[in-house]
Amino acid sequence: MDLKTTHNSPVITDPVPVSKSRLSLSSNLMPYSPTSAGYSSPSLYINIPRRKPIPDLLDNVRANSWLDAMKSSSPPRKKLNKDFGLDNESDEIDHPYLTWMIKYPSALSSFEEITAYAKGKKIVLFMDYDGTLSPIVDNPDNAFMSASMRATVKYVAKHFPAAIISGRSRDKVFEFVKLTELYYAGSHGMDIMGPVRKLESIGHPNCISLTDKQDKEVNLFQPASEFLPMIDEVFRSLVETVKRINGATVENNKFCVSVHYRNVDTENWDLVGQVVTEIVKGYPRLRLTHGRKVLEVRPVIDWNKGKAVEFLMDSLGLSDCDDVLPIYIGDDRTDEDAFKVLRKANRGFGILVSSVPKETAAFYSLRDPSEVMEFLKSLGRWKKRASLQNESNHLTITI
Repeated sequence: MDLKTTHNSPVITDPVPVSKSRLSLSSNLMPYSPTSAGYSSPSLYINIPRRKPIPDLLDNVRANSWLDAMKSSSPPRKKLNKDFGLDNESDEIDHPYLTWMIKYPSALSSFEEITAYAKGKKIVLFMDYDGTLSPIVDNPDNAFMSASMRATVKYVAKHFPAAIISGRSRDKVFEFVKLTELYYAGSHGMDIMGPVRKLESIGHPNCISLTDKQDKEVNLFQPASEFLPMIDEVFRSLVETVKRINGATVENNKFCVSVHYRNVDTENWDLVGQVVTEIVKGYPRLRLTHGRKVLEVRPVIDWNKGKAVEFLMDSLGLSDCDDVLPIYIGDDRTDEDAFKVLRKANRGFGILVSSVPKETAAFYSLRDPSEVMEFLKSLGRWKKRASLQNESNHLTITI
């Protein structure tokens, strides 16, 4: 793949239209190595019915009611049937969720199916942070990773190339995770610390070579660097304005600004939307998007988490390889861009972390971070068994 033609400087434009192509099971994505770091038939997925994605209107801040849009971005959690392992505190069957799981089955119960297809391929892991590796908490600054989750992520990173792609600033995510075995992409992929590669082969003016905190050579890619002064200005304006709304907080994630309304009374949600919209109106090169009880101000460039996945893979110069299975695990709307890239390009599987039904381009689901941890542990154990088996087979042949 010629990176000079594939990853030119992002053009200031509206978001790329969503592709409706389906995910087949041929993989054309390439493996990479960090600097430190049951059904094998393709018909399995064709037989799983999928509804066409609902058109995503939340990015258009001029279209729908702010209150409706914000509520649709932050659905309430529902109690689920304990007989299905969904909630130990309720005997009530959540029929919509169980029906939804038929279309988006649990990655745990489908583990043999996933590993059957992964046989002979190299798994590459991409993960969101909040709501995926850590629980959603009232105070974003307290979204700490548990010691057991950190140990699990460290364990799988020894077996698979792995990266975290988050809406948080890259530095903040690293402070939470504190693992050097991973790649990190912050600000929805607008701030990527990736593997070393000759800059002329990347062909992007916003990619530089430097030494990280561990004295390792890395490439730093920041496609929205020109927006930094504008983002800082908006951040200061939002802090001053939003402080009047009880419970609302503003977070500077370097290349985007997040306004959290998780702790705001529901009757004031529309007020949050109104004041944020009023400020963003003065910046036509910025756009407003929604996440889980968060409004985010971002540069209007053709870049997202899906683009970050493509860039991380391409930056290693390992294109045109069909023995890789990328897996992306995430819980938010912004992760859908990555799910769509994997589906559209016939590359791998998306896994949505959610305890409520949602339209998604993912193939599988997990309920919460505890199930994510179990899935990652299972992947690590599977890889270790496979490696031991290969070593045994090699020893037998050698003897």
